Amino acid sequence: MPHSAKKTLPIFLILLALIILPYQFNFSYEALYTDALTFGLPFFMFIAGYVVIVNYSVRALKRSMGILVFAPIPWALAEVLWALTNNDGEVLAYSLSFDVFYLLGFAILVVALVTAYPVLRQYVKARAQAIALCITMIATVALGYYFLGYRGESIDGQTMRMTAIYLVFDLAVLFFALSYTWATIKHRLSPFWAWLLVFTLVTIAADTLYGIRALEGTYAPYALPSMLFNAAYAALLVGFLSFVDVRSALLRDVDERYYEIFNHSGAPTIMADGAHNVLLANQQFEQMTGYEEKEVTGEMKWPELVDAKDRKSILLLLNRMENVGTKKPLTRELNLHTKDGSALCSSVTFSFIPETDLIVITIFDLTERKKLENELKRINEDLQNFTFTVSHDLKEPLRNISSLATYLKRDYQDKLDDMGNEFLDMLVNSVSTMSQLVDDLLTLSRIGRKNVDFSFVDINNLINEVLGDIQNYVKERNAEVRYENLPKAMVQKTWIKQVFQNLITNGIKFNDSPQPTVDITYKDHNFFYEFIVRDNGIGIPQEYKDKIFKLFERLHSTEEYGGTGAGLAIVKKIVKEHRGDIWVESEEGSGSTFHFTIEKFFIGGE
Repeated sequence: MPHSAKKTLPIFLILLALIILPYQFNFSYEALYTDALTFGLPFFMFIAGYVVIVNYSVRALKRSMGILVFAPIPWALAEVLWALTNNDGEVLAYSLSFDVFYLLGFAILVVALVTAYPVLRQYVKARAQAIALCITMIATVALGYYFLGYRGESIDGQTMRMTAIYLVFDLAVLFFALSYTWATIKHRLSPFWAWLLVFTLVTIAADTLYGIRALEGTYAPYALPSMLFNAAYAALLVGFLSFVDVRSALLRDVDERYYEIFNHSGAPTIMADGAHNVLLANQQFEQMTGYEEKEVTGEMKWPELVDAKDRKSILLLLNRMENVGTKKPLTRELNLHTKDGSALCSSVTFSFIPETDLIVITIFDLTERKKLENELKRINEDLQNFTFTVSHDLKEPLRNISSLATYLKRDYQDKLDDMGNEFLDMLVNSVSTMSQLVDDLLTLSRIGRKNVDFSFVDINNLINEVLGDIQNYVKERNAEVRYENLPKAMVQKTWIKQVFQNLITNGIKFNDSPQPTVDITYKDHNFFYEFIVRDNGIGIPQEYKDKIFKLFERLHSTEEYGGTGAGLAIVKKIVKEHRGDIWVESEEGSGSTFHFTIEKFFIGGE
């Protein structure tokens, strides 16, 4: 039995007890009590139906539910008229004064069920419809055979006709109730349709018994038929109340067909509302975490699953997303806790359902992958440490060679011939190049080697510092660097300073125009800044756009343009450490435009 049906069953049993109560204890005010109950059940059914259509009904079903909610109104009026007609002991089994309202209520019910069919037909298979039609036909033949073959002392034609009309409406409702209940069982839809079937079966029994006793002249008010009609009202009232459930609350803005996809997705998935309450959990989530659906749906807030050290940051980020009005999916690595307390390293994707406050949270277990990543990270750290150690140890011999070469050139230049001086110049240049290569290796090994402080940095001030450091070079090349109104960003200042310095320097160096120019702008995206560094230099051939970011890759000889070829590799690694990306747009002879991104809310670490 569906979880929400279990919740509403006790309500139905309580109503049933209230219906049976006066017949068991012979209250002196039995008629007044029964009339009040018979009127009250449709009245409260209308109130419950109104709550459903406004707050809980599936959007696609709002139209049909909006029609159905009006059915209890004529029923309530009919019950009042019936009570007045049967006052003073006068018994009229059928009367136009109240039968019109009874039949109007059933007509509204049938119209509502027909209107709901386009929404639910994808769940109602041909086989289910055939079975429902077969059962309905069998019931029709059985009832028709009984009443058409009825032989009484005096046959009341009006009573026979009215009984037939009621049963026709009942059988029409039976067909839809059977079809929709089949869909409820197969696809875990709202239990409302099962309660509708209960309503229909009890109503058929009540109308049949009512008709038989009316034909026999033995009908009496407040007897078994009245009890059955009240039981039918109670079933439909409880059916409306079954919508007021966490799953139905979820579905108020989501078509029920999406629940089918949700429940059978391959990944552990939950759905939550704007207050973080878990509304749905699929079977894969139960298997991964050990929680049963009933333990989390309506009972738990999803942040309770997240480790305390990750909880604050992800909630802060989601709040910022809400403030900027974005509905783009967000993926983060978070540590989650299972029911037994064990930790799961997971990739968690938050997807937002448009025009609602609902959020779908999809979880992928990264525990095994993380073990491999940690092992690879350890190997990379060992390599970085090795690079750092070797590079550092090379610095001292290189300084000694450089000092010795400089000493030889200064003190023995006049004692060497032209070839000797040329060899000495080659030695000094080679040592200088080697020293720069070692410095670049040291820089690369330091990036990401250990945790560093991130802070909000004014990029305008940062570029001012860069231009102060290279002002002589800028003047020497008659270059112009233009920028304004750049943002503040959460960065590691020293690294980002080196990014801008390398890009500005390259824009000036690889430039043969009379006045090299570099323009720095940015674009403000929802989650990141995109910085754009544009120059009027020599450009980059199309086939080398990816090659330039590789370590020690050069497109030109050192005689044409100096440097080691490590600058853009360093830039790329720094940008990656900020969880950003970098790319270039360029054509040979038309300048280059470098783009790189930095997350707005990045605070360092994993």
